[in-house]
Amino acid sequence: MAIIGIGIDMVSVKRFKRLIICYGFLIPNKILSKKELIEYKIYNNKEKFLSIRFSAKEAIAKALGIGIYKNMFLKNCEIMHDSYGKLVVRMYGFLKKKIKKLKVKNIFLSITDSFKYTQSIVIIEN
Repeated sequence: MAIIGIGIDMVSVKRFKRLIICYGFLIPNKILSKKELIEYKIYNNKEKFLSIRFSAKEAIAKALGIGIYKNMFLKNCEIMHDSYGKLVVRMYGFLKKKIKKLKVKNIFLSITDSFKYTQSIVIIEN
């Protein structure tokens, strides 16, 4: 197997708190998939939830070498947990086609967060 790309991103949790205050539900609606929106609604620390998802999606986009604002990237990339709590990345729409074209076998995602920051690193291999 070979590494296709590596991506890393770090965001301020405070930034997402300000965005939620200013724009309300428009922000999560722009960043999250339908399933993520359901989870977001019941999550207590909404700014942390958004910072984690955004950081992860940005790192994935960097690893793939594409921008997050094209072809609904944010809505077509989904970060969920499996039954064991492990992060799972799912792709839909044009991203699913891109992943198939690149013959992606594994997407490794690791997220760390603190009170102030969230950081994600992604390794994609075929």
